[in-house]
Amino acid sequence: MMKRKKLIELRLKKQSPAKQKELLISAFFFICIVGLLLLFFLKVRTHRIDGNSMNPTLHNSDRVVVWKTDELKRYDLITFTPDDTPDESYIKRVIGLPGDRIWVEGNALFINYQMEDSEPERDLPAKELPDGTVKVTITEKVWNELEHLEVIPADCYFVLGDNRTHSTDSRHLGFIRSEQVEGTAVFCYYPFSSIGTIN
Repeated sequence: MMKRKKLIELRLKKQSPAKQKELLISAFFFICIVGLLLLFFLKVRTHRIDGNSMNPTLHNSDRVVVWKTDELKRYDLITFTPDDTPDESYIKRVIGLPGDRIWVEGNALFINYQMEDSEPERDLPAKELPDGTVKVTITEKVWNELEHLEVIPADCYFVLGDNRTHSTDSRHLGFIRSEQVEGTAVFCYYPFSSIGTIN
């Protein structure tokens, strides 16, 4: 037994420096590849679109790649889990970001990201609204949640479907919180005729 152990030790000692360097480089690349694969699978998810709320950008049965990110930008397409149906995911477009000015008149919500802190004038005709103002009709439930607010709170987003007449979004759900967000839809991989980045 002792002889065998000494023989193995001698063989290890006899490896050339070039061979040892080659083994170290191989181990380094293996660790890097495993690390990148783990990062990819932790940061990426796939989803199948169900419904027509994102027409014409995305269609029923399209399949998309979602990249997990904490930095959302205006007009990003995001997937999120609604509070009332935690086993589902919705995909919508970010319209309002934290800090955007908001105000409610009747059942209408106005969002403006260009306004200063000044109080918006009430009952303005549409053509006189400040530049960049978005006006949407909201449900009574959402109105009750938002009517006392002047800006979109931190870590909250107002989202809409591109096909507004067939979309359940922030007009019905209220703000989407950052912890509900799964990530940003960045790429459509099916059907093959629609392969490409998503705008």
